[in-house]
Amino acid sequence: MSKNFSQDMAYMQAKFKTMPIADIVDYLKTLPEEERTIALTLLDKDNLAQVFSQFNAQEREAVLERLSQPAIKALIDELDSDDLVDVLQELPANMVASLLGHVAVDKRPIINHLLHYPNDSVGSLMNTDYVAVKAHQSKSEILAKIQNSPANPEHLHTIFIVDEERSLVGYLYLADLVRWREEAITELIQWNPISIWTRADREEAAQLFQKHFLLSLPVRDTENRLVGLITADDMFEVIAEEIHEDYSLMQGMGATDKPYLDLSVFTLARKRVVWLLLLMLSATVTGAIIDRYEAVLASTVALASYIPMLMDSGGNSGSQSSTLIIQSLALNEISRADSLKVLWKEFRVGLMVGGSLAIVNFLRMMLLTGDGVMISLVVSGTLLFTIVLAKLVGGILPILAKYLKQDPAVMAGPLVTTVVDACALVVYFQIASHFLGLGS
Repeated sequence: MSKNFSQDMAYMQAKFKTMPIADIVDYLKTLPEEERTIALTLLDKDNLAQVFSQFNAQEREAVLERLSQPAIKALIDELDSDDLVDVLQELPANMVASLLGHVAVDKRPIINHLLHYPNDSVGSLMNTDYVAVKAHQSKSEILAKIQNSPANPEHLHTIFIVDEERSLVGYLYLADLVRWREEAITELIQWNPISIWTRADREEAAQLFQKHFLLSLPVRDTENRLVGLITADDMFEVIAEEIHEDYSLMQGMGATDKPYLDLSVFTLARKRVVWLLLLMLSATVTGAIIDRYEAVLASTVALASYIPMLMDSGGNSGSQSSTLIIQSLALNEISRADSLKVLWKEFRVGLMVGGSLAIVNFLRMMLLTGDGVMISLVVSGTLLFTIVLAKLVGGILPILAKYLKQDPAVMAGPLVTTVVDACALVVYFQIASHFLGLGS
């Protein structure tokens, strides 16, 4: 342990009381493991739980290996049920068994129940600390229940209304309750609340949060009984993970749940090589097309110099469309039923964009290359066709993936480029053969 660190411990303890949680996390991650563990003991119990929940799996494991048993029990007691489940799902089995021994007896059934939900389900994400009341209860009774609740502030924003069977029937806001001057709270209740099933996918919950601007979302079981809630802060991580996963898939890589520097070279290579192999093999199609039209290229060598420009323009144009369509699918702005509308719109966009590029390219070739009018027309005409085709392919492939129950991001980027390249080359050489009178 460094001498400066030992001298600064008292200052750090005072500083931690005023620092935002995110800043504490960033600071602790800069420390060596031993000093980080000591620094964690300077935090009060509530802040320790919040900081620990923001560490990744490797950092959590390292901390738990160094903390004393009483400190681990105090940490487990402070963690929210959803955060504790996340921790248990990510740790090795032997460590999970040890940690479960520290879970309070009355909390074990809840944790065991949550652990049985699939990792990507709403049930594994929800928190079981919330306040549920009956519609006939008075303001004083509800406030007393809130005062005795173990729920954190973010779980008390919304008070849920249930019937005798614990079926969710409505909700009210804590702020409205505090300002309400009467004991009867019926007028405050908002009926027919938005809710989600425990087995629903996390992405579905994220879509509800975005669509309805929610701060919390009640979770119900198959019998419509209230069993938990998800808060907006839970969704931030889910949405970030979805964005990371989609971006990785669009680049032909598998998504990872670890920081880059924590991944081994073998893991990185394994996640990248599959798509690269597929794309390399698919590139033999474009190679075969070029071989097929070798006579055309031999007759007019200048045509070969424009192949990279056509392929790059098509790939970039298709990626633009696919990215926009994937985003619209994720936000539920479009569905499979809108396929024809998407194709029609992308066709018109392709004509406008392709026409603009074709005109500029024709003028550029006439002024700068000296390849002649016919070659300029052939290249510019192919460019127009390529852009239109790329827009159509980029627009429809993500929707097709959705129809096949696959991740639309898989259809973006590399796959769009491969399809468009092959089609563009065939059209290019066919137009050249026809208008330039070349043999094929």
